[in-house]
Amino acid sequence: MLQNAAQITTNATQIDILKGLLLGGFACVANLFLNIPIFGTEHLSWGMGFVLFALITFGQLPAFIALALCLLSLAIGESEWYYIIATVAEFVVISLLLRKSFFIVMAALCFWLFIGSPFLLASAYLFSENGYGQNFELVFAASAGLNGLFNASFAALLYLLTPSSWLNDKNIRLNKKLSSNIFALSALTLILPLVTVSLVLASTASTRNQEQLEKIFKAQSQSISLATEDFINQHFTVVKQLATTLSIVQDQNATKQVLVQAQKNYPDFFNITLIEKDGYTAFFAPERYNEELKKLPERLRYVNDRMYFIHAKTKLEPFVSEALMSRGVIAAPMIAMSSPIIIDGQFSGAILGAMNLSYVKTLHANLQSELQTDSIVITDASKRVIYASAPLQLDNLKQFSPRYTQSSFIADFPMLVLNNTSYPYHTQTNSYGWTVYVIKPSSELVELFSQHILVLWFTVMTVILLFLFIAYKLSKRITSPLVALLDNNSEAYISNFEVAQNATSSKEINDVAAKLKKSHRLLRDFEDQLQQQVHEKTTQLKQMNLQLAAQAREDGLTHLLNRNGFDEIANNAIKTSYRLQQPVSLALIDIDDFKLINDSYGHPVGDKCLRAFSELMQTNCKRETDIIGRYGGEEFVILMAGVDVHAHHQLMHNIRVQTQDMLVEVEELQKPISFTISIGLCSLLGRSQLGLHEVINIADEELYKSKRNGKNQLSIVTIDPE
Repeated sequence: MLQNAAQITTNATQIDILKGLLLGGFACVANLFLNIPIFGTEHLSWGMGFVLFALITFGQLPAFIALALCLLSLAIGESEWYYIIATVAEFVVISLLLRKSFFIVMAALCFWLFIGSPFLLASAYLFSENGYGQNFELVFAASAGLNGLFNASFAALLYLLTPSSWLNDKNIRLNKKLSSNIFALSALTLILPLVTVSLVLASTASTRNQEQLEKIFKAQSQSISLATEDFINQHFTVVKQLATTLSIVQDQNATKQVLVQAQKNYPDFFNITLIEKDGYTAFFAPERYNEELKKLPERLRYVNDRMYFIHAKTKLEPFVSEALMSRGVIAAPMIAMSSPIIIDGQFSGAILGAMNLSYVKTLHANLQSELQTDSIVITDASKRVIYASAPLQLDNLKQFSPRYTQSSFIADFPMLVLNNTSYPYHTQTNSYGWTVYVIKPSSELVELFSQHILVLWFTVMTVILLFLFIAYKLSKRITSPLVALLDNNSEAYISNFEVAQNATSSKEINDVAAKLKKSHRLLRDFEDQLQQQVHEKTTQLKQMNLQLAAQAREDGLTHLLNRNGFDEIANNAIKTSYRLQQPVSLALIDIDDFKLINDSYGHPVGDKCLRAFSELMQTNCKRETDIIGRYGGEEFVILMAGVDVHAHHQLMHNIRVQTQDMLVEVEELQKPISFTISIGLCSLLGRSQLGLHEVINIADEELYKSKRNGKNQLSIVTIDPE
C-alpha cells in the first residue's frame, strides 16, 4: 500500500509538472508573440494571467513552473529588470493573500495599488535613462497596474470557465461563504470589462494623439519651410531688381544711392556689394564699410573665386549660395545672393546681397512666431547649419549630423539625438534644398500621452474601489436573510424568500435548499397559476385598451375618424407621401345650409343626412390611401395620396355631383331631402414641406371661395414647390 501511495504521489507530481509546463508555454507565447498594443511602445503582457490561473486552479508547483517560464519570456522580451522583480513580488504577495481567503482580483488590486505601482514608479525614476521626464514613470507604473488587474481578472475568468472535474484544490473550492462568492463575482463582473475598456480607450487615445502629433509636426515644418522660402524669395527678388536697375542706371553716384537705399529698406542684408566684371568689389552699402574696404589687401577685394560670382558671370543667372563664411570687411557666416548686371547683352558686373545668419532678425521673428515652445534647425543642401534655436546650442556653418533612432515611448516615431538628448522631429525641404527640422522636447511628447493614461488610471481605481465597497455591502445584505432563514423557517418568512436558480454553490445555499425542498413544488404550482391569471388579465386589459383607443379616434355618429384620429393618421400619411415624393390632396367639405336642415326638420333628420353623406364618401373613397374624417359638425375632410392630382380632382367632382343628386328618404316627411356641398381642395406636387395644418388652412381658404361663389362649388389650388 505504501508503494501504491508513493506511485500515486509520483503520478500526481508529474501531472502537476506537465500542467505547469503547458501553462508556462502559453505564458511565453502570450508575452513574446501575442502582446496587445496599448499606447506607443507599451503593450499588454497577459502571460502572467496563465501563471495566476495555475496558482488558483492547480496549486503551487504548476504555478512555480509557469512563473519561471513567464519570467524567462519577459527577460527575452527585454523587459526592465525592476518590472521582472515586481512580477515575482506579485506572485508571492497574491499567493499569501489567497491563503487568507482573498479573491484573486482583490489580491491583485491590493498588490498593485500599495506595492507594485509605487515600486515601479520609484524604480523607473531612479534607474530609467530614457529622458522623457517624470510623467513617463507615472505612465509606466499606471499601465503596469492596469496590466496586473487585467491578468488577475483573466485568470479568474479562466477559473470560472474551467470544468469542475479539472479542479483539485479543495481548499479553494469548498466551504466558502455565499457573501464571499457574491463579492468575488461582482468584482470580476466590473473589473475585467472596466480594465479591458480602459486599455482599449488608452490605445485609441494614444493612436489619435500620435496622429495629431504627426499632423502638428507636418504643419509646423511646412509652415516654417514656406516662411524661410518666402524670406529668401523676397530678398532674392530685391537683388535681381537691383541688377536690372543698374543695367539701366550707369551713373556712378546714382548707382551708389540706389544700393544704399536698398540696404536701408532691407536691413537683413548686412551689406549689398557692387562687383565689377573682373570680380573687384567696387562699392559697399552701407557706406561705412567702404573706408575699411580700402584698407584691405588688394587680393581680398577680389571675389572672382567665389561661386556666387562665378555662377553669375558664367551662366548669367541669379544665384543663391549655400551657407559660407564671408571674408574681408566682416568675417561672419552668411548666405550670398548674386545677380549679373548685363548691359547690351554683355556681363558688366554683379550685385551681391549678403545676409549675416547671426543677425537676420526678420527671419528669426517669423520662425519664433511659428515655433511656440518647439525648436528648429535649418540646414542647407550640404547639411551645414543655417539657423538653430538657441536651446540646441548649434553654431552656424557647423555640419549637422545627429544620430537618428526610434522612440522608445511611441512606436515608429522618428527621433534624433543631439548632445546626448533624444528629440522627436519632422523634416521638410524647400525648393532651395534647405531642410527644416522641427524638434520637440521629449517631455512634451510624454505629456501628450500621459494625461489620458493617468486620468484613466485614477478614474478606474476610484470606480473599482467604490464598486468594491458597494459589492461588499450588497453581498452582506443578500446573505443576511439566508442566514436568518436557517434559524427562522416559518411559513410567513419562507413565502417572501426566492432562491436564485444560478446561485454560486455555497454552504448556506445548500442548507437553505434542503429546508425549502418540501415546499418548492407547492410554491412552483402556485406561481404557475398566478402567472396564468396574470397573463389572462393582461390580455383582457390589452383588448380593452385597444377598444378604448379605437373609440377615442372614432366619430360616434358617422363611424368615421374624428378630428384627433384624422390628424394623427393623416399627419403620418402626408409625411410618407412627402418622403416618397407622391402627390397628395386634401379636401375640406362643408354641407351647404346644414343649419337650415336642422332648424326645419330637426336634429335627427340632420344626423340621418350626415350618415348618408358619410356612406356616399366611403363608397367613392375605396383606396387604402384615402383617409376620411368628420372634422366637426357638418364639416368633413378627405386626404388622398398617390396616383395623380387630376384623379383626386375628379373624385371630388364625382362626390359633389352625387351629393347634389342624392335624395335622403325620411319616413316622417312626404318628400325626400336633398342638399349640396362646397369643397375646398389643396393639391401638392413634388417634395413639399407644408405641415398638415398648413394644408388644411389652404383648403379652408378654398372652401370659403366655394361658399362665396354661390355654394355647391369645388375650388382647387395646386401647389408645386419646384
